Amino acid sequence: MKARYTRLLAAACAALAVLAATSPARAADAAFDAKVMKLVSTFYSYPRSAELRHEEGRAKVKIVIAGSGKTISIELVESSGSQILDREAVRIPGKVGTFPPPPGGAPYTVIVPIRWQMG
Repeated sequence: MKARYTRLLAAACAALAVLAATSPARAADAAFDAKVMKLVSTFYSYPRSAELRHEEGRAKVKIVIAGSGKTISIELVESSGSQILDREAVRIPGKVGTFPPPPGGAPYTVIVPIRWQMG
């Protein structure tokens, strides 16, 4: 399951790289987005109760990061269709702790997709 998530993360990072090619500022943003997604993916977990129910889904969370790298807020912006997976989607970024400081040192917002899919 983690391998599938890693492939999805790689695809998302590739898409960000295409966007980054348009300008240096976007390149910094895309690189930072990729770092955030990679850090979040290291804490990916499939809730046991969702596995037992064969629940699958894709959620999106909005993470607001302070200039220092501290998490300001985490908000579910797209539901997976499962309350269990939605709760986990909001928990996962919180497990990261502190992110690297964003480009420019100003607060930064990133939307991170998280997918759960049974093998």
